[in-house]
Amino acid sequence: MGRLGWTLVLMATFVLGITAGGLSRSILGTASEVKRLQGLVERQEEQIGTLQARLRRGDTGPQRPGINGTGARREAAWNASIPSAVTQPDAPADLSGSRRTGGFPRSGSREGPGSSGNATRAPAGTPATVDAALDRFYRFLDDTNGTGAGRWARMREVADDLRNMGAAGIEALMRVLASGTGADERRAAAQLLGDLQAAQAVPLLQGILAEDGDVLLRRAAASALGRLGSPDTIPALQSLLANPAEDRFVRMSAAVGLARQGQADGVAGLTEIFAESNADGRGRDMAFRALISLHDERTLPFMRQVASSSAEPGYRVQAIRFLASQGDQQALPALQQIMRTSSEQPSIRDAASQAYATIAGR
Repeated sequence: MGRLGWTLVLMATFVLGITAGGLSRSILGTASEVKRLQGLVERQEEQIGTLQARLRRGDTGPQRPGINGTGARREAAWNASIPSAVTQPDAPADLSGSRRTGGFPRSGSREGPGSSGNATRAPAGTPATVDAALDRFYRFLDDTNGTGAGRWARMREVADDLRNMGAAGIEALMRVLASGTGADERRAAAQLLGDLQAAQAVPLLQGILAEDGDVLLRRAAASALGRLGSPDTIPALQSLLANPAEDRFVRMSAAVGLARQGQADGVAGLTEIFAESNADGRGRDMAFRALISLHDERTLPFMRQVASSSAEPGYRVQAIRFLASQGDQQALPALQQIMRTSSEQPSIRDAASQAYATIAGR
């Protein structure tokens, strides 16, 4: 073969290589696009599912009755309740599969605001469905128009109902959290997932904390993540706590979650939040009550410091009583000093005297 022939062969090989490479990239690109579109379709199907559940409840978003009045009050209620949930281990949150194919319910199936949660439970022996769980969840949202004992009671009821529904209840909440169209429903779903100890929700909650800018939703997600008590959540919680630019209540939920899992940085984080909130008061009381609720001996040095400090009298009295409840022998010198200081308020001296007698008598 002459030089020209070899040249033509090389050129042909080069052209074939380029063509094959382009075809390969085209095939890979097409597969990637198909996968992306499949994910988009799945998310849209989930959104349609949650919207169908809302429609069954007569809730079509902006046309929802009372959205300007009751809805605004509900927004304020969520804002107030999410941070406080971090100091209530037994309270509902923050205080935060198969495709949906079911159709609309028969007429007359809608319950009124005063109806019992049992009305949507599946009959005995009948497996619960995601549709039924979604209906129960949205009825809870419809019926929750205020704060206080009534609201917390309904939160406990819906948590119990969804827990009894098993996997269907958790899947329904995860769908709402991932595809819900309203901020209030997504926050409620996050809170309930934390209450149900749904470890399956960890990736969703972490995704919200990594990407979502809605601070109230982030607070609910952090509270739920902290309540799950899973070792898998520790790195994410530590990252949240270590970020000084993070919302204080998000950091507080992270600290509580870490402390409950025996992590020393959780206790240290709560004491730091208590100190830094002295300037504006935001979260100071909640951080202190969270420390009290831990019943952890690692908080004793902090409580001794508060007892002998110039902090507000209420905090000092609580710290003194905590030291007594823990039988902290190392607190006796500080308590004796408080008892002998004539300038101390009588209530503080009395608390120190009672604590001293309790500890010394053990």
